[in-house]
Amino acid sequence: MKKHIRKAIFILSGILVLTSCASLKDILNSASNSNNTGTSTSTISKEDPLISVDPEGLQNFYKPTSFIYENDVLGKSIDVATWRSVGNQKILVVPVKFTNSPIYGGDAEIKANLQKTFFGQSADTGWESLASFYEKSSYGKLKISGEVLDPHVMSYDTGTLETKEENDNYWDPTHYVLESIYDTLPAAKLKEYDLNNDGHVDAIFMVYLAPTSGDVFWAYQYYWNRYPNTTKPTFNTYAWASYEFTYAQSGYTALKPDAHTFIHETGHLLGLEDYYDYDSVSMPSGGIDMMDFNIVDHNMYSKFVNNWSQPYVAIGNSDITLRPAESSGDFILLNKNWNGHGYDEYIMLEYYTPTGVNAQDSQYSYGGARGFSVPGVRIYHVDSRLRTTYSRTDVRWSDEISLTPGVYTQIGPSNTGSRSTDKTHKHLHLLDAAGRTKKWYGSADSLADNLSLFKTGNKIKIDEWQRYLFERGTFNDGSEIGFSIEIGLMTPTSVEIKIRTA
Repeated sequence: MKKHIRKAIFILSGILVLTSCASLKDILNSASNSNNTGTSTSTISKEDPLISVDPEGLQNFYKPTSFIYENDVLGKSIDVATWRSVGNQKILVVPVKFTNSPIYGGDAEIKANLQKTFFGQSADTGWESLASFYEKSSYGKLKISGEVLDPHVMSYDTGTLETKEENDNYWDPTHYVLESIYDTLPAAKLKEYDLNNDGHVDAIFMVYLAPTSGDVFWAYQYYWNRYPNTTKPTFNTYAWASYEFTYAQSGYTALKPDAHTFIHETGHLLGLEDYYDYDSVSMPSGGIDMMDFNIVDHNMYSKFVNNWSQPYVAIGNSDITLRPAESSGDFILLNKNWNGHGYDEYIMLEYYTPTGVNAQDSQYSYGGARGFSVPGVRIYHVDSRLRTTYSRTDVRWSDEISLTPGVYTQIGPSNTGSRSTDKTHKHLHLLDAAGRTKKWYGSADSLADNLSLFKTGNKIKIDEWQRYLFERGTFNDGSEIGFSIEIGLMTPTSVEIKIRTA
């Protein structure tokens, strides 16, 4: 089933517009003017030193020494703000009360519970707080702080909000809530949450004190179309979810709250897409991921584009030892023509273990999904190639993110077929070790299981990729993958990956 749908947007005459299931091709072709300034000066570095090169042996791989793009650059290309993914970052949490809000306890109790959910220690919660999760998931590179304000009281009930008019200025009912909060807060408070001084509050999370219902009262991340203001920073990227998500799932209470949904929506604030299919016809990434069924850790693609870890890049025959991804950040990237950053097409390998932030969701079901209960290698086909719109009739694949005014860059493939440049081009596809590839495209209820993981002795020969990629035996761009893979010795602390070119 669909979970926590992120509303789709596109750019039209410099304004964000709410849309439904338009294809990404239509979205890109609709793009026109922008208020972006500056041009991209990033280039693909070919000079990163190889950490291990042995042309005559099995050490033909390297690890890049720097990132080409910050995580917020892709958002800047289409005039939206993205929360920065590294360093000390702050988020403003605002409970929202309506005239028909249930009695969840006093304001002090609500604030205390949300303080645990967002900023508490792991032991304060039923799993992790938002802050403790992201500090662990990012290997200490993202440290989140902030505050929970007193509940913001609206003068009407939830039904009235649902019927609020959507127009050029308010293209989601939640914008009326944002405006009310903005008009109430002093400029000095908002400036505390504009750490990059761009005139926008870096991130705000509104927690409504009401049950979930309908399209408005669910959980999602979106944007507010207000110009930046350095005197009184405006809201841009924001998230919205029910207070009841803190205890709705079995095993969680207000005393030991649940942050899963808030962690997932924060992934959107950081620029990550949902990996499930909005069309409800497939589960390309298998469901076992924080940006899929809201469980376990982020996969290494998500961590890569958030600048938390760099891959081992094979350039020939290689034996590479991976440690558990959740604690080490180790992963492998395979593409002989890799462009140097996360926005490309490649095969990705990581060592999943039911440990660390994976442990609890691997032991117990959460919302109908459960993490892998055994260790194994996850192999993904990542297609995160960029499409740049130069004009309504000129849209091309590209290797660089453009910040040129009037030019827009977005990821072309999507796990939602109706939004992809080609319905068969999936953004993130989990390969199934048992070769049940069609399963992931055949049913929205098909989740990955322990048999999906590759284990010692499993191989993919150079000419066997079609068995796992479903549509073809090559990359989506038509180029040969050119590598075989064999899983070697696997222990609780490491796994050997044998990569060959012939």
